[in-house]
Amino acid sequence: MKQLLPCLLLLFAFSVSAQSDPPMNAKLEIEIPDGPKPWTSLDLNNKADKFQFAIVTDRTGSPRAGIFMEGVKRLNMLQPEFVMSVGDLIQGYTEDMDQLKREWKEFNSFVAQLTMPFFYVPGNHDITNQVMEDLWKKQFGKTHYHFKYKDVLFMCLNSEDQKRGAGRGTISDDQYKYIEKTLADNEDVRWTLIFMHQPLWKQEDTKRWADVEKLLQDRKHTVFVGHEHRYARYERNNGKYFILATTGGGSSLRGAKLGEFDHLVWVTMTEEGPVLANLELSGIYGEDVSTEQSREFLNTVWDSNPIKVEPLFVEDTFAKSKVKVRFTNDKDFPMNVRMQDRFSWDTKSDLPEADFTVQPNDVKIVEVEVAPRKDKAVNDYEGVDLKMNVEFEGENVPDVNIPFEAKVAPVQKYSLKKLTHKVTIDGDVSEWKSFPYKIESDDNEDLSAAFNLGYDEKNLYVAIKVTDDDVQVDTSIVTWQLDYIGFVANAFPLMESAMNRGSGWFEESVFETISPATETMPATVFYGERKPTGTVWESKAVDGGYVLEAAISLDYLKEVQGGSLETVRINVLVQDRDEEDKRRKYHYWQPNWRSGDNKIGSGMFFFDKKI
Repeated sequence: MKQLLPCLLLLFAFSVSAQSDPPMNAKLEIEIPDGPKPWTSLDLNNKADKFQFAIVTDRTGSPRAGIFMEGVKRLNMLQPEFVMSVGDLIQGYTEDMDQLKREWKEFNSFVAQLTMPFFYVPGNHDITNQVMEDLWKKQFGKTHYHFKYKDVLFMCLNSEDQKRGAGRGTISDDQYKYIEKTLADNEDVRWTLIFMHQPLWKQEDTKRWADVEKLLQDRKHTVFVGHEHRYARYERNNGKYFILATTGGGSSLRGAKLGEFDHLVWVTMTEEGPVLANLELSGIYGEDVSTEQSREFLNTVWDSNPIKVEPLFVEDTFAKSKVKVRFTNDKDFPMNVRMQDRFSWDTKSDLPEADFTVQPNDVKIVEVEVAPRKDKAVNDYEGVDLKMNVEFEGENVPDVNIPFEAKVAPVQKYSLKKLTHKVTIDGDVSEWKSFPYKIESDDNEDLSAAFNLGYDEKNLYVAIKVTDDDVQVDTSIVTWQLDYIGFVANAFPLMESAMNRGSGWFEESVFETISPATETMPATVFYGERKPTGTVWESKAVDGGYVLEAAISLDYLKEVQGGSLETVRINVLVQDRDEEDKRRKYHYWQPNWRSGDNKIGSGMFFFDKKI
């Protein structure tokens, strides 16, 4: 039997007087079917006493322009119920009234753009002398105050009540009396939250702070402060005390693990207490982070191939070489480039310049020196990762940093020769005299593979044989879950093919994954519908494994390369399915083009003559 489940959601309006507006009823209406249901429960996470607010922290003390305003924009995206602060809102530290008024006017213009209430708390940059304290009181009234919301007590304290400056915060006798009375008047609240600027528990001669902690020790409470510009959590006095990092204040920004990052604190008040999420500003994006217009612009950049890295082909031994990186700007505005190379234990590199601009409709070539650190086989070198970021300057140009990455490593230069024997695509590879290109399995002694290539007047041929003591095929299962041979052949012009990353599962290449035929089952193929005209193949199980023969039309390859044919880039993959646990293991001849291990130009074959 189907029924409708109503779910009552109480929405309370926040008010300073702690009085709520009449509740609004909202229902969750859903059909509940008999039997299994496509949800875990209908117990919505919307308890009436739960709420969310945010905290901003130090903006000043070697301020960094623009960061706090970015925080305001992100708060308006997140829509907390209100925003708390922990002080250091202006640069301060002056008695120049004009200067102070300018600084407060600037800060107030920031928080005026918030679409929710903001609660001020003073820091040492806000109150350090009598002039600053008088101006605070003229603008905001009290330097310490409290409010209660959904049975949670919020206390905004003044650690600057004796105006002694950084590292010398205090709680005076008068403020202590206020705290003592407020806590006594609200002894039954479910939680107490303290907001102030300096971490008084770490300082000396803080006057009455130790007495405040005694008042708090038997209450459920949490303390939030700023000042040090480095995040840390303390567990003390039967509570959690948090020193927050920065929202634009001075910082080396060495990362969250070192406590140095720009953030907002998102607090969800639950029955068990506050739950914190530190939201790094750089990871909070609005709905316009990517638009149709910016996507179209980026597509034009990607399609123009603005960065081409010359492959580092080696025939014998790898020695110090120079690799050309070509930057092409086909736009009518400047292209700014930043290059970075990552350390490699195998290979060392030297960038002649890291930051430069390519002028509109211009080309710049940078030569990167690459040299071996060790003596290894050519294809065993790890190589150097080049990171390149591109930005464009111009009116109505999206403000976006476009990353490019290339692994520069020595790669073997392979020769592709014309065949001296006739090839028939019948799954019988006996006419092939040798299989020089090996695919070894490090973790499975029962599987190995080898292949060879050649061409005649009409076709490029590939022959692959796999040694496997247990060939797993089943036409009721899709090919990519079985034992199979996969091969990819890309015939783009040399530089374009060398950097090809197999986008869209090699949609611009000849790409086949073929599971062999047996005596009882036909061969199956994945992506077979993309086979270009003239491509034929045959794959079948044989004693001790299976084989594949394929022919690809030279006319097709010539057309892709632009009229003549000099190179083709090849990779071969063998998948081994384990019947016992149904695991699948992949074994590539060259690194997977789609992976981070891809090497520029790997698997490139050069025809022995242009055809």
